[in-house]
Amino acid sequence: MPDNRDDYEPIIATRPSRERLREETQPLWRLVLALGGGLVVVVLLAWWLMGRLSDGGAAKTAQTEVSAPEVTTSEVVEQAPAPPARDSEPSAPSTEQTPAPPAPATEPAVSDASPAAPEGPPAAAPDAEAPPPLAPPPTASVRFTSPDSQVQFEVRGPTDSTPALTSKVGDVVDLALGTYRVVASGPQLEALERELVLTGGPPAEFTVELCAQPKQELESLVGRVVEERVCTSTQQCQSMFDVLSEDAEQRVKDLAFRKQQCAKWRPDAAPEGRWTLDTKCDGATTATTCRIEIAEGACAVTEPRRTLRGGACPQAELR
Repeated sequence: MPDNRDDYEPIIATRPSRERLREETQPLWRLVLALGGGLVVVVLLAWWLMGRLSDGGAAKTAQTEVSAPEVTTSEVVEQAPAPPARDSEPSAPSTEQTPAPPAPATEPAVSDASPAAPEGPPAAAPDAEAPPPLAPPPTASVRFTSPDSQVQFEVRGPTDSTPALTSKVGDVVDLALGTYRVVASGPQLEALERELVLTGGPPAEFTVELCAQPKQELESLVGRVVEERVCTSTQQCQSMFDVLSEDAEQRVKDLAFRKQQCAKWRPDAAPEGRWTLDTKCDGATTATTCRIEIAEGACAVTEPRRTLRGGACPQAELR
């Protein structure tokens, strides 16, 4: 009897899933990378912990060394033993012996933990050959006097760079020996400059009497005619003008000519300031006058120089 194919179950061939194969065949590099990363993290954490522990230990050691007080054998103080505790039960007899007090040391021991002294610059050794201090230069006392109380004295050193010293009548100053210039001045008095030489010895006195400013009287000679001439023609006047102009230039330079003009005003007058002469020609054509006149010039009469008391001056004396 033939077999009926319908009685048999159909055979179905199954193909493995690709996703399962992919999960089973994953590469190993991911696992290696994860393990390496974890190892690096562990190493770094261990290194950090070791650094913290070493830093903390060093800091504690340094703090202990700095804060530790110096203890020497000479500073040891005996402490009395603490009294035994009272217990309700009798305690066994103690077999410990009281330690003997330490013997005093002859030399104090220096603790190793004492901080080192700061290093400073080495002290300079005293110079055994240092020169002795220079003695002050010798001086001399000078007293300034004058019959006029308004006189002031200005003492100048031998050079212009030396500061000047100002004093009044009656002052006593101490000056180093040497040469000085003394300028005495005052209101309505003529200034006087003298040389002062100090060589030592007893106190000196410098006395001056200045001249009073003399009274002076001035007289202007502007417009005074020195010389004049008359000409009758233009040619003659021109020639005369040239001659007088040249003569005026020569006369104004002559001191005797100026004194002569001042003597016409006052016999004791003297020329003062600047002098100039001017040449002019004016008038009618038939009778023209050419002349020389003073354009600028003056004369002065000065009283004799006298002190305020009427005596001769100036006077200066070092005594």
